This record gives sequence, structure tokens and C-alpha cells, in this order.
Amino acid sequence: MRISSNLFFQTGLNSINAQQSDLLHLYKQVGSGQRMVTPSDDPLAAAQAINVSQTLAMSERYAANRQVASRNLGMQDNILSSVVMQLQDVKTQLVEAGNGTWSDIDRATLAEVFEAARDSLLNLANSTDGNGQYLFSGAKGKTAAFSASGAYQGSSDPRLVQVDQTRLLDSADIGSNIFSRAAPGTVGYVTVPNTGNTGMAAVSGYDITNDVGLAAGRAMQFEFVDDLVTAGSMGYRVTIPTESGTPLVYEADLPVAAADGSYTVGDPALGLSVTLNGIPANGDGFEMVPLHSPHYTVETSGGPAMVRSVSGYDGSAQLSMVYEEDPLNPGVWGFTVDGTHYPSAIDPLTNRVSVNIDGVAVEFDAEPDPGQSFTITAGPDSQSRNDLSLFNALDDIIGALRSGTGTPAASVHFQNTLNSAMQRVDAVYNNVLSVRASAGTRMNEVTALDSAGGTRILEYRNQLSQLEDLDYYTAITQLQLRTTALEAASMAFQKIQNISLFNLNSR
Repeated sequence: MRISSNLFFQTGLNSINAQQSDLLHLYKQVGSGQRMVTPSDDPLAAAQAINVSQTLAMSERYAANRQVASRNLGMQDNILSSVVMQLQDVKTQLVEAGNGTWSDIDRATLAEVFEAARDSLLNLANSTDGNGQYLFSGAKGKTAAFSASGAYQGSSDPRLVQVDQTRLLDSADIGSNIFSRAAPGTVGYVTVPNTGNTGMAAVSGYDITNDVGLAAGRAMQFEFVDDLVTAGSMGYRVTIPTESGTPLVYEADLPVAAADGSYTVGDPALGLSVTLNGIPANGDGFEMVPLHSPHYTVETSGGPAMVRSVSGYDGSAQLSMVYEEDPLNPGVWGFTVDGTHYPSAIDPLTNRVSVNIDGVAVEFDAEPDPGQSFTITAGPDSQSRNDLSLFNALDDIIGALRSGTGTPAASVHFQNTLNSAMQRVDAVYNNVLSVRASAGTRMNEVTALDSAGGTRILEYRNQLSQLEDLDYYTAITQLQLRTTALEAASMAFQKIQNISLFNLNSR
């Protein structure tokens, strides 16, 4: 076989180039510390490294979000700690305001103290985080949570932070849920007197006589009117708003005073009785504001019946029902829900209709019209109300302190306003404590998620290291081997280069 000189030279050149290419690749590996300089080095590992890198980046982003959430929750806790201390002082000063020996000048001076406390609390409610966002304004971070008048102007949508792959966490509570409501689950009412009252009636207490009465969980407006029911006598009217828009109205004469001069107004059907000391004037009134609202809302197509009570409803799904005759059993009336008919029962004494829909018991105050529909939807366990606003309560007591108690009627009105302010401040104070407890629970959750997330980040980094990082011992050994191979190829090429007829003849 004849081998040309050109083939000798080309083969030597190819061998040297191959060794140089391998050596250059090893140089890149050693210089970068990466095992895979190009995806072709290990296609499967390169694909796995992309997935692990993406998961690692997301985990690190969740960790950064957890730091933001933890910082905001810690900041909120510090602010609410100051709020609690302020409210403790306010509660003490409210007790002082009831001192009967004080003069109007003393009360006017105390009004300035309350005004300073109100401004301080409003400033705390409008606190910002480290990024200039208002902490308690929900999703509207650029808007102050409360206006100068104390009205909430933020968003009802919470400021959620993605702290884990499947967990959105509220990083700061909504201002109206802190300063304008009672703690969820609180049962009871606060009394808010009308500002124009001129009579001598002071609300001294109330009793819940029926927790499923018509007034259960609803605001009620009491109004005292002359000749309302019986001519020549004082009567009272109770107005109860309903979801249908048509309020319930109850009217009765003022009962005979007890031996101590007190009056008890109310009715078992309402489920609430209120005790008054003193005689009200025509047009006087007050509102009973529930601390806890029903955990459901009801919409109806209109008709004579309204939902009186709902029990067993967990709020997991909307419940829509229509009152109609069972098509399979003529003469049997009930409610159709998602194509299934549930027979109802009518109490012959009260004419109330009740039905049980898979464990959800619904009672109506009257028999619905054929075709009347009802939709029950889950609602919040406790809703914010302007009447429960801390700032409105402080405004009321500041105004009452400055108005003075020069007349008996003014003194009674001041006492009613003071009692109302005490009730509302107590409700908000307990709610702030509840919010702090809730925030503490979330902080513990963030800590637990951070611990688990930190472990996962270490695991992902370890996996990525195994896929991408270079084994320097192996690489250096290969580098030395390739260097020796390149030197050998160069020496072999030199030997071949020296072989020629001229060199042979010269010997």
C-alpha cells in the first residue's frame, strides 16, 4: 500500500488539531468550573440542570417573599403593640370622663387629650412599610388607609404574598378589619344614641332572649314616637334592615315603668330586650349595632317570605332554591335545588316554613309565593361597620365632652354617648388583640415555611452541583494526559517531517 507524503502530513496535522481541541475543552472546563461547557457534553444532564435551576430560582424568590412578609408582619405587630397601649390609655380616660364631679371645663380639657389620642391612632393606622406603601390599605398601597375623618379608603382586597408554591399569605391586615369591627365570633351589641336626643332615657343594658330571633345579627333602629300605637301614650318603633331591601318594622307602646323607674322594650320575636332608665322624648332614638353579623347573605326574587335563620351552612358553595310543587308528587310543596326537590314543612301556629337541604336547615318567617327564589351565599364572620369605627367613637366622645352637661337632658345624652364609646372602644381593643394573635400565627407559619424552604434550596443546589460542577481531580488528570498526548503528537509529526529522500541520500 502506497502512502503519499501529503497523507502523512495531513494525518499529523489532524492528530495535533484533535489533541488541541480536547485540551482547549479541558481548559474551558477548568477555567469555568463547569462540567458541561456545551449541552452536547451531556444532553440529559443539561436538560435536568435547566429544570433544577428554574426550581431553585423560584424557591429563592419564595424565600425573598417570605422575608418581605415576615418584615411586614413584624412591622404590623410593632404598630399594633403601640395601638394597644394607646387604647389602654383611652379606656382609662373614658372611665375618668364619667366622673360626675368634673366641670365642663375639665371635660373640655379631657376632650383635647382624646383628640391627641385620636390623631396618634390615626397616624399609626396610616403607617407605611419600608417601600413607602401604606401598610393597612390592602391592595391600594399608594392610598392612605384612613382619611382625616377616619373613613377607611383603602382596598378590601388583602395584600397577598406568594410565600410558597401553593401558599398565598396575607402580609398585612386590612385597616377596616383592625379599627372598624369587633373580633370575629363576638356576640352582642353596642348602643349608639342619636345625636339629636333630648329626652331623659339612658340605655342601661340589654338581654339576648332568642339567638335566632328576627333581630339576630342585625342592626336595629329604635325610635320613640308619641301616639304611635295608642293615642296619648308613648310608643316605640323598631326598624330592622333585611337583605331584600324591605325592612322589618315592629311597633308597640312603651311598657309601664318598673319600681326603679326603668323600662324594658323589645319582644320575644325580636330576640332582644333593651332596658332604659328615664323617659325618652318624642323623636329620640338609638341604634343597636351587632358585634357579629351572620356568616351568610340572602338574596330573594321578592315575595312575602324572608329567611329567618340558617343553620348547618358551611359556606362551601352557594345555595340557590326555588319554592314550588314537586313535579313527581303533586300537592307536595318544597324547594328545588339543582334539580332535586326537598319537601318543606309549615308550622300551623306561626305559619313559618322550614326545609332541610342535605343538613342545611333553613327557616322562613312565612310561606313563600310559588316561584319565589332564594340564594344563600357565604359572607364574612364579622363585617366592618362605620358604627364600630374607633375614630367615629372617639369623635363622638370628643363632641360630647365639648358640648357640656348644663341640662339634665344634656347630661343623659353625654352618659349615653360615653357608654357607647366605651362599648365600641372595648370591641375594637379586643379585635386588635385578635388581629395580633392572627398575625403571630402567620409569622410562625412563615418561619416554618422558611425552614422547609431553606432545606429544599440546599437540596436543589446540591443536585445542580452534581449535574454541573466539575470534578477538578479528574479534570486536572485529563488535562495532564491531553498535554502529554499533544506533545507526543507533535514529536511524531516532527519525526515524519524529517523523513524524505534528500535526507536519506545525505546520510
